[in-house]
Amino acid sequence: MRILQLIPSLGSGGAERLVVDLCNELTIQGEDVFLCIIQNTSEYDYGFYLPELSNKVHFNSLNQRKGFSFKNIVALQKMIYEIKPDIIHVHLSTLLYTYFLSILNFKIGFYNTIHSLAEKACSNLLFKTLNYICYSTGLIKVITISEECKISYQNFYKLKNAVLIENGRKSCVSSSKSKQVTTEINGLIQQDDDVTFVHVARFHKQKNQELLIHVFNRLAKEKVHYVLLILGDWSFCEEAKELAKTANDRIHFLGTKNNVSDYLFQSDAFCLTSSYEGMPISLLEAFSCGCTPICTPVGGIKNMIQDGITGFLSDKVSESAYYDAVKRFLNNRNMIQKENLMIHFEELYSIEHCALKHRQLYQKYRIK
Repeated sequence: MRILQLIPSLGSGGAERLVVDLCNELTIQGEDVFLCIIQNTSEYDYGFYLPELSNKVHFNSLNQRKGFSFKNIVALQKMIYEIKPDIIHVHLSTLLYTYFLSILNFKIGFYNTIHSLAEKACSNLLFKTLNYICYSTGLIKVITISEECKISYQNFYKLKNAVLIENGRKSCVSSSKSKQVTTEINGLIQQDDDVTFVHVARFHKQKNQELLIHVFNRLAKEKVHYVLLILGDWSFCEEAKELAKTANDRIHFLGTKNNVSDYLFQSDAFCLTSSYEGMPISLLEAFSCGCTPICTPVGGIKNMIQDGITGFLSDKVSESAYYDAVKRFLNNRNMIQKENLMIHFEELYSIEHCALKHRQLYQKYRIK
């Protein structure tokens, strides 16, 4: 099959991480894969994952700066004419371009993965209407990434035609920077019995990082021995900078990293305090590295974590509930073994399984 994947950029986000892994794995499984992004890789971090893209994947960028451009519809149509793909799989805001493209190329199978709750992915009435028309007529077929996302889609659009394919991730391995990370973390530890926590996400309201900072400030006041490593960009807005100023000296903002697995392998627990989620890739990475997750019970996370067995879930999204979950982890640190989390990942969330399910779905369309 010739498969074209469309996504706005290869920035440091979960959907982008999935698309790169998926493209790479589909080529390993014998497919002819093309990846096109809209934005210029030299802008912001829009080319963050580009170095990890296999040279077997045919890559192209339209080099758009920002915003929507009708010129890109022409460019994409020209690309489709030249490539002649069997399948076009669109992600995030590239859906805006495929309203037109799916009509012009109705013999091609169009798929759209909704990477979050449906109501969060589309809050505009006009786009909701356009989406409904495309989804209900089958012009664009829908993939959801968790049971919660599928239910959200059904409730939001009043349709029951979405396919569920849970996210996958390439197995994490230590990088050449692993020893440097060991030295870095050792330099941040204040006591020999410090527990190392790690949070992986750029600043965003969805990630509810204010709750995270409040809980760990409270732990510091109680003289709990820990370090919290925050990986991700917090430099791009004043709100993030102001929140960072409230953090105590056991919380460290390390910026965006391309070797997240090194930090996860060397941390005791992974923290996620989101107010809503689809199926976070960072949680899959924590499983793969054997790093115990402590999360809020939102989106697909509720199906991914069995409390006390594959991680710790707070009772609800609140400071007191998340504080209790962290304390339960601290009082039961040997309850969950790293090896069991790694096995859990390989059995359920490997990119091999994820890519195979996508191939099987694409092939169903071709048979039709």
